[in-house]
Parts: sequence; C-alpha cells; structure tokens
Amino acid sequence: MRNKIKEIFELQNKLNMNTNGKNWINGITKENRKILWKRCIYMEACEAIDSFPAWKHWKDIYIEPDFDNLFVEVVDVFHFLASDVIESKRSVEDAINKFMFAYEDKPKRDGVASNEEIILLLEELAKSAINGKTPIYEFLDVVEAIPNFDFNDVYLLYIGKNCLNQFRQDNGYKDGTYKKLWSGRKEDNVFMQRYTAENPNTTYQELYDYLKLEYKKA
Repeated sequence: MRNKIKEIFELQNKLNMNTNGKNWINGITKENRKILWKRCIYMEACEAIDSFPAWKHWKDIYIEPDFDNLFVEVVDVFHFLASDVIESKRSVEDAINKFMFAYEDKPKRDGVASNEEIILLLEELAKSAINGKTPIYEFLDVVEAIPNFDFNDVYLLYIGKNCLNQFRQDNGYKDGTYKKLWSGRKEDNVFMQRYTAENPNTTYQELYDYLKLEYKKA
C-alpha cells in the first residue's frame, strides 16, 4: 500500500506544479492567487453528500444513492487532501509518512454503514476541514464506511482522475476551450470510469492515450 500512496502523492505534487506553479506549496498559484485546500475539501464533501438525494426532505425518500458519483467525489476530496498534507509538511516524503501513519494507526471498522452514517461521516470530514484541520482520519472513516469500496478503489480512481485532470489541463481547461461533454453528450468522467473499470491494470499512459483518442472522436 505504501507504494500506491507514494505514487498518488508524487502525481499530486506533479499535477499541482503543472497547474499552479512551483510556489503552490506555499499556498500561492502562479497567478498569485491564494490556494484554499481545506475549503476545496469541504466543498467536495458536500458534493459527495448530494450523492444521497433522499436526505432532502422535499425529495422522494426512495431515490437510490448514486454510488458511482460518490466514489468520484470522495476521490476528488483526496486530491485536495493530499495537496493539503504536502503543503502542511513542506515535503512529499514527509506527507507520505504522515498519511501512512494514519492509515496504519486507524482502527478498522466493523460492520456495514448505513447511508445516513456515511452522510454523517462526510459531515464530520467537512467540519474538520472548516475548523482548519487536515481530515486524514475522517477521510479514511468515509472510505471504510462505503460498501464495496476500499483504498485500492481510491487508488485506481485517483489514477484515473489525476490522468483526466492532466488531460484537461493539456487541452485548454484553464482558458475555457476544453469540452467536458463527449460522444453521446456524456461527461469525460464517464469515459474515464468505464475504461478503468474495464481495464483495472491499465497504466497512466494507456489511459491518457485512450482519453486522447475519445476526445478526438468527440
């Protein structure tokens, strides 16, 4: 697991440098804008909660949760969480060690969590970030609580999302020319998830080449 976590943190550092410049670790983009990782974390946690539309009292209580969306939102949280850990530790290696300590130290969950329990855990994650903390343990709580999901799934989806984020940056995301809706008016996320699900041993470069091909078709 350490090798997977190491790969994630190194990829996140590379992506941050490519998109925000070398000064990102000081919390500043290359355009001299302040980076607010913890705000990013709690905003993504809120989007994850919306994967359970039945929490809204004005909605149909029998609406099924969108677990595919939940998986993606949780991995989006992890992008920002990893960035926050690296910035706080001032070192990728120290960030890896900090996350690994939490991963190995945290007691494992017994039993399956209900939808409401998952929502409450996401709220705890958001609260922690709002209160200025780096919610590593809270994030791991969420991952453990989601049925049919574990950190290996986080890893695979992270690689997919990181590759997609880099692909977006390489194709005009920041200047507004990138198109997120591809063939059949489906979001690029759908293509990425389908490919990684069908090819669990894919490499980063293979996925990038696939996205390039599909984007050209679109």
